[in-house]
Amino acid sequence: MKLISVQKMKALESAANEGGYSYEKMMIKAGQNLAQVVHERYHDKGITRVMGLVGGGSNGGDTIIALTALQKLGWTCSAFLLKEDPQWQTLIIELHSNGGRVVDRERFEEELSHTQLVLDGVMGTGFKMPMREPFVDFMKKFNKLSQGKIIVAVDCPSGVDCITGEACAETLHADLTVSMEAVKEGMLKFPAYAFCGEIVTVDLGIPAKTLKQFDSGDAVVDVEMVSAVLPKRENNSHKGSFGHLLVCGGSVNYPGAPMLAAKSAYRTGAGLVECAIPERVYVAAVANNIESIFTLLEDQDGVIAENAAAVLTPKLKYVDGLLIGPGIGREETTQRFIKRLLFGMNSRNQTAGTGFVPSAVKTKADDAETYPPMVIDADALRLLADIDMWYEKLKTEAVLTPHPGEMSALTGLSIDEIQQDRLEVAKRFAQKWGQVVVLKGALTVVASADGNAVVLPFANSALAKAGTGDVLAGMIAGLIAQGVKPFEAAIAGVWLHARAAYEVVKAQGTQSSLLAGDLIDAIPSGFSDLN
Repeated sequence: MKLISVQKMKALESAANEGGYSYEKMMIKAGQNLAQVVHERYHDKGITRVMGLVGGGSNGGDTIIALTALQKLGWTCSAFLLKEDPQWQTLIIELHSNGGRVVDRERFEEELSHTQLVLDGVMGTGFKMPMREPFVDFMKKFNKLSQGKIIVAVDCPSGVDCITGEACAETLHADLTVSMEAVKEGMLKFPAYAFCGEIVTVDLGIPAKTLKQFDSGDAVVDVEMVSAVLPKRENNSHKGSFGHLLVCGGSVNYPGAPMLAAKSAYRTGAGLVECAIPERVYVAAVANNIESIFTLLEDQDGVIAENAAAVLTPKLKYVDGLLIGPGIGREETTQRFIKRLLFGMNSRNQTAGTGFVPSAVKTKADDAETYPPMVIDADALRLLADIDMWYEKLKTEAVLTPHPGEMSALTGLSIDEIQQDRLEVAKRFAQKWGQVVVLKGALTVVASADGNAVVLPFANSALAKAGTGDVLAGMIAGLIAQGVKPFEAAIAGVWLHARAAYEVVKAQGTQSSLLAGDLIDAIPSGFSDLN
């Protein structure tokens, strides 16, 4: 699904209108497609009575057109006009001629009592806080009267600011939001997102040439996007077909983190996962991960020591991906290890790839080591932040996976500044650093170096648990090792991670009890949804 700002959406519609595809045509297409979504979703469930709440603006017209279309499909439809608008007169006449009704205030509550589904077309994407009378009293009353009804928001829930993400207390909680042409950016911010329910988009019929001019490249992650980037698995494959991943991390305080990442990489399809960990934590690590192979690193008081770089560096030209950071700690000797490992060698030659096979061409230069594509996670991000101009020195493709606190350390921005505009912050620094940024948290953002970004429409407190970030890092790295390009691997990884969390919560019946290991076991469910 496409993601767009309100300003750009207005400009798109204006350009289409000026180009000969009128606002009226857009409205007719929007209403018809809205009706089709509602009919396909609910009719076979025995839901056939619908009331439309009609306000001013184009979404009011969309609502009346949808009601007429549903009436033709056998529904029983009624409209309640919160705002009289002369431009709807022709549309109302057509609704009447097809058997639909307009309900007055005296009959409103009785009609609503028989209604199963409500189309919320009161306010559109141009709404600005606060909500004014007479809408405030009506929406308060309707919130009480609509208990048990299915609410479908037309373009956006009424009372949501689609720029800032603010929302009025009177806003209806939608079960489904049918957004026109693209999801509006503010809908993927809090608190607005909590009012949207499931979000889908329908097209307005705008010519492709006009759409292309206003395509920001931003999107909302969906099943089709993930299916398109996953590697193919032929029956005559072997473990070498699916990549060799090196996971580097761990310390006496966090021995389990790299093991969670390694197992996640395996579950995501990687052929071979090698764990480079401090020698002191080996016994605990191998007891919890018998599938991996191990490289033991010199440690200092239980953390990776600077001299370990000499052991690990030669290995990098033989692996297909590197994940560094889970459980690595922030000790000074580990900082020096990071500097030597990541900045003491030349870039691997890159050639174009298909997204399904490794794009890197391994070389064996006599006087230089080579970098694989990598994922940098957890405390490695904080160690990176202490290296001046690190992004000019890192000469390979990388995915950085910060939570807001780590993003604050990397950028110098406060957590509040980051959270106020997660999409813009992630895009700005991905471009500055020339790398992929996965800004974790509710509504995770994945931003690429070329300025494109996607938002994951998922927010669940179940993931507010230690170890879940290690699982995500392992999943992304596992896909990279299989040859998926870093941006695409990050998109697929965050979706599969969220899908696994959804399955765990559904099975456990609570958001409180998820463990990181539960996520790993649920990863296959995400893949099964894509087949």
